[in-house]
Amino acid sequence: MARKIQKALLGNLWLKIISLLIGAAIWMMVSNANNPTRTQLFTNIPITIVNQDAVADIDKVVEPEGSGVVTLRVTERRSILDLLSKSALPFYVEADMNNITEMNTVPLTVSCTTQSVTWDEIEIQPSSLKVTLEDKVEQTFVASVSVDGSVPSGYEVGSTEILEGKNIVIAGPKSLMNIINQVVAPINVSGRKSDDVVESTLKIYDKNGSLLTDSQLSSLEFKDEAGNVLNNHSVNVSVELWKIRTDVPINVETFGMPAWGYNVTSINTIPETISLAGTDEAFKEMGDSFYVPEQIDVSGATHSVTQEIDLTEILSLMPGLKLITDAAPTLQVSVQIEANNDITIKVPLSGIVFENKPDKMNLVLTPADEVQVKLHAVTEDAPHVSGDDLSLSADLSSCAKAGSYEIPIDVDVPKGYELAEEVRITVVSSKQEEITE
Repeated sequence: MARKIQKALLGNLWLKIISLLIGAAIWMMVSNANNPTRTQLFTNIPITIVNQDAVADIDKVVEPEGSGVVTLRVTERRSILDLLSKSALPFYVEADMNNITEMNTVPLTVSCTTQSVTWDEIEIQPSSLKVTLEDKVEQTFVASVSVDGSVPSGYEVGSTEILEGKNIVIAGPKSLMNIINQVVAPINVSGRKSDDVVESTLKIYDKNGSLLTDSQLSSLEFKDEAGNVLNNHSVNVSVELWKIRTDVPINVETFGMPAWGYNVTSINTIPETISLAGTDEAFKEMGDSFYVPEQIDVSGATHSVTQEIDLTEILSLMPGLKLITDAAPTLQVSVQIEANNDITIKVPLSGIVFENKPDKMNLVLTPADEVQVKLHAVTEDAPHVSGDDLSLSADLSSCAKAGSYEIPIDVDVPKGYELAEEVRITVVSSKQEEITE
């Protein structure tokens, strides 16, 4: 029985081996047809420089040349290549400064997150990194804070402060340090409802306003003003939220004396009120109105004085207060100067008698609400007068034709006064449209 089994197993042995080889070949052909091996390029793979301390001992720093990225040529099965294409960071390319050559080149090594891909299946182009060894220099920059996002209604971001100090010490290659222009700590305040501390990664801008690349940043060392290393060039920013007060009255003070016989009769501002953001302590100290100290000089003035005031300059001297975002930074102030014993009475248009108003003409008056009548008292005992004591009239006969007219207004002045200046009104006359049936 054993011999029969042995004969069955060993009989036609070569035919069985050939059949096995043919089967294996067919399996490989089918496998390659469904999952063939091919070559694919992976571009813009960043180079990571490690062990830069190898040149730091000689006060040198590494400045990589070129773009800082490589292209990988990978030969693998299609399924593996598809998997690599879908991965976020499938490759890691490293330049180890311990391996720098006399030609200032560093061989590149590559590893893959997929273990089935071996180094002999990857070709690096270029295969080495050209570097320049530069003198290491150090410089101090003043960092600013940029704010993005919105806070709850009724509040604004009031003050921001980098807790490590606004002076940031940066060390790096001389050529790179020479192009640095600005250091900014960006923060986002969306959703924050109270004072907070926000971590920020510093952004570095060159003199063309462009951000430094990750490759350039890797050549720099960041410290605070106390000499502590800032890991990942990040800082902590303190953020304070201030309350908003709207419609705050403005109180402007003048200095100097008008010419003899003249005085200040009124001070008007545009806008009449402003909106401020501030701390509770600052609002308490400010009081019910915003005080603008002695900004308008009326020395020797005989006419009204108009001047623009920079509110941001004034507020810079008031800790805890600032204009709300998008508020106009300037204030227009008009100081009325009048001779002694002069008074100004406002009379509505309804108080003027318009005579000889032309028919079939549309008349538009400017000003549209009231006119100002300026009177001068000719006696010290001149009685008090108001608009009810005045009689005003205007002749509109000249407005019978279309056009723009400056019409004088006759004023019947009460006893003890004289008209200090002529009163006029602008009238634009146009024909009425005829209605046809």
